[in-house]
Amino acid sequence: MCHDAKTGGEVGVATVYLEGKELAFYYYAFYDLNYYARNLGMFMMTSAVELFAGRGVKHLYLGTCYSQTALYKTQFVGAEFFNGFRWSGDMDELKFIIKRDKKELTEHLLETDEYREKFYKGDLGKITDASAFRVKMK
Repeated sequence: MCHDAKTGGEVGVATVYLEGKELAFYYYAFYDLNYYARNLGMFMMTSAVELFAGRGVKHLYLGTCYSQTALYKTQFVGAEFFNGFRWSGDMDELKFIIKRDKKELTEHLLETDEYREKFYKGDLGKITDASAFRVKMK
């Protein structure tokens, strides 16, 4: 909950899911739009980051960042996103995916030669090694 320092009135609240010290899921934030110019939403989010870091929470999920306007969520050290097969901290990769998603897509990301070359030197082995997902073949 966030309060106005002068009036003490409640001006913001966020829903959070906690899974011990393993994960905090910062979900929806609601705040008085009269405080928008003061960046209350950003203040609430950065305060949550500080709070959970101080409590030793291993991971904090701030929501998706798959648009240009959501890249502010990547400002924190250790920021990662899910690229479809693994968690990645490569912000150039994220920007590539965002730019690519603005076009009409005719193939999966991993079918894209440019993506595979740029981020994995075209080596499918590097891609499969990077992923925690495994399919047992008969």
